[in-house]
Amino acid sequence: MAIRSRNDPVRLFGRRLLLLALLGVIVVAALGAWNAYGKERESRALREQAEMQLSDLSKRQAQLESDIANLETDRGKEQVLREQYALAARGEGLIVIVDAPKATPTQATSSVLEWLRKALPWW
Repeated sequence: MAIRSRNDPVRLFGRRLLLLALLGVIVVAALGAWNAYGKERESRALREQAEMQLSDLSKRQAQLESDIANLETDRGKEQVLREQYALAARGEGLIVIVDAPKATPTQATSSVLEWLRKALPWW
């Protein structure tokens, strides 16, 4: 009877059904692990992007704080006004610096034939 119970079709069907269910659990677990890996990669990329944005914003904040500190001084205000509105202080004038004209190189106008005629007048 022990041999019959091992080969019983209901027990074999139950074992195969159990193996199929176990295979299904393994596939679901593998898909879950794959999805978790994909989300981890995506979150790592987003984190790096956020860190770069934070770095850029920190640099921008430092630059803006420097500009604000510069604008709190009279010299800084004057500099910004001069840049934006092209203003000049009293007594200042516009100085235009003109480069000296360049000398044009002289070109030889006589040819070799003319030189020969001058050197050898009888020819």
